Amino acid sequence: MATFDRENRLAEKMLIRKARILSRRSKRQFYLNAAIIGVYGWQMAIPVLLGVLSGTLLDKYAPVNHVSWTLNLIIIGFGIGIFNATRWVRREGLSKGKKNK
Repeated sequence: MATFDRENRLAEKMLIRKARILSRRSKRQFYLNAAIIGVYGWQMAIPVLLGVLSGTLLDKYAPVNHVSWTLNLIIIGFGIGIFNATRWVRREGLSKGKKNK
């Protein structure tokens, strides 16, 4: 009977320890996901903002008839942002279907 009580206490301690580890992991997972979203957002925002800035300057100092430098450079910046962000995700191994190489 004493060994049964001892085994129950050990199992209870083990379950409590596992529950604490899982609760810490879920908190870390939240912060990790928030950091990933933040980095991904900056990877997208910086090229678009550079496109807006340079397009505005080109529209002001080097205008071309029927062509908006700003709009074209925003689209190019968006494409560059998508390219950079997806490359970063693949390099960090965060995509679900791919493994680290």
